[in-house]
Amino acid sequence: MNREMRRIQEREERLQKKGEPRKDKASRRAASLQSKPQTERKSFIQRIGGYLHEVRQEMRKVTWPTREQMIAFTTVTIVTSVVLTGVIFGIDILMKEFVFKIFEWAQ
Repeated sequence: MNREMRRIQEREERLQKKGEPRKDKASRRAASLQSKPQTERKSFIQRIGGYLHEVRQEMRKVTWPTREQMIAFTTVTIVTSVVLTGVIFGIDILMKEFVFKIFEWAQ
């Protein structure tokens, strides 16, 4: 749930506690559009800068894995890939031999 949805939900809960009637979605949207002042749209460069700033802030919140965890995750991924490749290769060989046997019997 993103911040905006959480704020909307919290606002609705506050309104319900106060006993005010709940507005439907269309009337809320119309009210919010009327209450917002028309602002000038930012330039492309300013929007890119704002986006990169927000990305940098979010990346600071990430819990990065330790070196040991990365080694463990990489090892598991490589071993799993090798095992699954072997299984699929084996099934492919068996299916090929099975099809060849069927064609031999058909002749």
